[in-house]
Amino acid sequence: MTAAAAVAAVAVSFVRLRWRLLRGSIRHGGAEQVGAIVSTVASALVGLGVGGAILVTGRTSTHFDELAVTFCTVVMIAFVGFGVVAGISQPIDPRVIAAEPLSDRERAIGLLAGAASGPPGLAGVTIGIGLAAGSFGGIPTMPVITLAALSWLVSLLLVARTATNLLALMTSRFPRAGQFVVGIAGLLFYGLFQFVPALISRLDDDGRTRLADTLAWSPPGQIGRALAGGDGVWLHLIIGSLWLPILWSAFTWSTRELSLSVRRAGGLDTADAEAGLLGRMARRLCGSGAEGSLAWRSILVRFRTPRTALETFTGAGVGMAAVLVPTALRDTPGSGAVLVGGAVQLAVLFMSGNSFGSDGPALTHEVLAGADARTLVRGKARSIAVVAAPLAVIGPLTAAAITGEWRYLVAGFGVGVAGLLAGTGAAVVQSALVPIAIPDSDNPFASGESGKGIVAALLLGVVLAALAIATIPVALALFWATDRGRVGLVTLFAGATVLVGWGVLQLGIRLAAGRLSGRDPEFIAAVTPAR
Repeated sequence: MTAAAAVAAVAVSFVRLRWRLLRGSIRHGGAEQVGAIVSTVASALVGLGVGGAILVTGRTSTHFDELAVTFCTVVMIAFVGFGVVAGISQPIDPRVIAAEPLSDRERAIGLLAGAASGPPGLAGVTIGIGLAAGSFGGIPTMPVITLAALSWLVSLLLVARTATNLLALMTSRFPRAGQFVVGIAGLLFYGLFQFVPALISRLDDDGRTRLADTLAWSPPGQIGRALAGGDGVWLHLIIGSLWLPILWSAFTWSTRELSLSVRRAGGLDTADAEAGLLGRMARRLCGSGAEGSLAWRSILVRFRTPRTALETFTGAGVGMAAVLVPTALRDTPGSGAVLVGGAVQLAVLFMSGNSFGSDGPALTHEVLAGADARTLVRGKARSIAVVAAPLAVIGPLTAAAITGEWRYLVAGFGVGVAGLLAGTGAAVVQSALVPIAIPDSDNPFASGESGKGIVAALLLGVVLAALAIATIPVALALFWATDRGRVGLVTLFAGATVLVGWGVLQLGIRLAAGRLSGRDPEFIAAVTPAR
């Protein structure tokens, strides 16, 4: 067998393995089955939708030269960001096949073939076909269009997989740095997803031209120039493809290093955490006794692995952005934005709605050591409140800085404290009712086999509705006073929201403790990962 035939055989084997893994996930049942089906359906919808849209736009738009440059660049960035958000584990983990008798070249080609043949990869191919068809300008343009589309697809695959490799390698060798990078990257991707479409839609013709001219300096932008046609298309194609050997070398190297990597223990221990000012403050806020010890242990565990740390960062960021971004993007945000900035309960729910499930093994030891349900719930609530407390300050400060309505800052802090308390009470109730066991993994988006994802999502909606009902009277009073510009009344009503938040917290603790009381075996089984 020739070398080329051997490589082709390896690639075919990886493609078959990829689809066997997908079929196995679908047959497995539970959350894994749901995830595989949702991923496949979503990939098909994205591929057909985006591919069809760019095809129609390419055939009808009079500004396709600018659109092609912007599209090629933005989609490549989006694929990298989606890879971060979807998880840093590849469909076929290089570490699993490290012992196989494969050369670096064969392993790299096989992994690329497996990635390209899966649902997300086929979605990318469909988009590439739509892009090429939309760019088609007659038989003479077919060679350059075909090569440009292939170059873009290969670049897309190599960039996404190399970024995934590097993130997985970082979380394996340097857990703290890795979880920080993954968390920040996830938040940046969410921010771009929120802001970029709105900003692009507001650009006039000159603005879109300037944007395309700027993006054209990048390799995917050069490929977009080649797809758009005009003078120098072959030169644009060559320049845009010059980075392919560099990407291939980076992917091969990162694959080899990842396959040989050994996961290091990372995260915080007690000595490291208490050495800093923030750590000492958090320890004191947790308090003493069994509840304080449980709260402090929960904080330490939360930042030990990429998964729990990322849950904190992205949950807080997405929750805050969900309330701040729509308000800040209004033409006249107004003083109410400062109060909305204090509505941190959504962020608290996002970052702590599965506090028991994501902390299963440690909680099991505490239950076996004799901790009762009330101690568990109160300790967990205290840890959530300590970790999320900065949001009650950051939200109103951010909104005040955007709007310039500093006179409502004190009221914003009051609403922030109320949102923190209410969100904490709601989070312990949600987690006690539907705990989802999460396995220990260097994939920060790893999930268990509970099959409770849909139930948890429905419960989140119910919890949010209950919070809205509980806070509607005081919220209406706040905005009534805000509309009349009466700062004193706004501040007074904000103080009343703190009392409401405290009541919701105490009610949530009682409900969660009642749910867990006398159910130790069931609770341990629910929070123990299946793998």
